Amino acid sequence: MFPIHDIRSFILTLPETKEIDHFGKPSFRVNNKIFATIQPEGSILTVKTNGEDRMMYTMLDPETYRVPETFSNLNYMHINLNTVSPIELKGLLIKAWSHVAPKKLVKAFDASNCADDRGSD
Repeated sequence: MFPIHDIRSFILTLPETKEIDHFGKPSFRVNNKIFATIQPEGSILTVKTNGEDRMMYTMLDPETYRVPETFSNLNYMHINLNTVSPIELKGLLIKAWSHVAPKKLVKAFDASNCADDRGSD
């Protein structure tokens, strides 16, 4: 299982992200828009997604990804931290962040990451 403090640390590296309480659980936001929450039991992370990705992930790996009935009209899904791959989780968190972050900020983040990737060769 992913330690919550590692997840929190990674999320807070995403530009302009703030952690704010949301009904007794940590939520992570950009411009006050939620893109992730840690569920109280600590083994589930809820992330913003889009309908197409949500359907794909939940169909391919229902043990790791699921959509609670109460979320059926929302573009969020639960991620089981006991079964998710670290690389996949990181990618989903960046994607969730990019769904709510301003386009200009996402573009700068993407450009910065491309430059970092080229520099590591």
